[in-house]
Amino acid sequence: MKTKINVEFIDEILKGYLPKGNDKVLQAMEYSLFTGGKRFRPLLLLQTCKAVGNSVNGGAKELAAAIEFVHTYSLIHDDLPCMDNDDFRRGKRACHMQFGEATAVLAGDALLNLAVETALSGPLSSKKYQAACIFLFGKSGIGGLIHGQSLDLFTETTTVEQANDVALHKTGDLLRAALVCGAICGGANDSEITVFDDIAQKLGICYQIIDDIIDSKKCEKSFLDMFSERDLIEYAEKLSNEIKASCDSLQYDLQFIKDFCDQNLSRTK
Repeated sequence: MKTKINVEFIDEILKGYLPKGNDKVLQAMEYSLFTGGKRFRPLLLLQTCKAVGNSVNGGAKELAAAIEFVHTYSLIHDDLPCMDNDDFRRGKRACHMQFGEATAVLAGDALLNLAVETALSGPLSSKKYQAACIFLFGKSGIGGLIHGQSLDLFTETTTVEQANDVALHKTGDLLRAALVCGAICGGANDSEITVFDDIAQKLGICYQIIDDIIDSKKCEKSFLDMFSERDLIEYAEKLSNEIKASCDSLQYDLQFIKDFCDQNLSRTK
């Protein structure tokens, strides 16, 4: 029976690693995990693994769960009053509004810890899997996602290069982890992994561009500080075409990445 990689499949994986209990922090973790997320990071990870290796293998499920745990923790902390101060997430009350600020902090901490626990339950005897784990948590930390959040909070964005830098880290680094970890688990060689990494970096910029357009009324720092909306769309289209060309340069069926590019350009939320 072929594995159907979809949101429902991802949700079942996540439920399998989520601890059981009635603790308030656990309730907050579950609430934040299952509020209608698109799951495109774990989806891209598993689809890349399957495209390269013809199956979901090599610890890909563990890393798919781990990357979603990391992403969800970052959203909980992003919404806090000391960060972006958002009261709602995906049309529902943000975690700190639903459970209180202290519980939200702990829920985010617990999800990051759970990501590590989940990754450590994978095939650690595999050198490739070890490399994938190192890449994921490297792109989640001060050299990746957290650096991007720091740039977003504490630095001025006055040039295209600075806006790209924020997007590459705050948004792009978890996408890099998704594609690179999927490629590693599937058995891609080093030169192929480099191409997947380049694709993911451009995907990150494209995704942030559309986010900035959608959130133009509330964004304090964005690509719209340097571009008109029309020019910004053209920039995203140019990058998307480069991504598609890179996909075609590889020997695998990467239509799902091309589809993601098109879906991103047309999304409204």
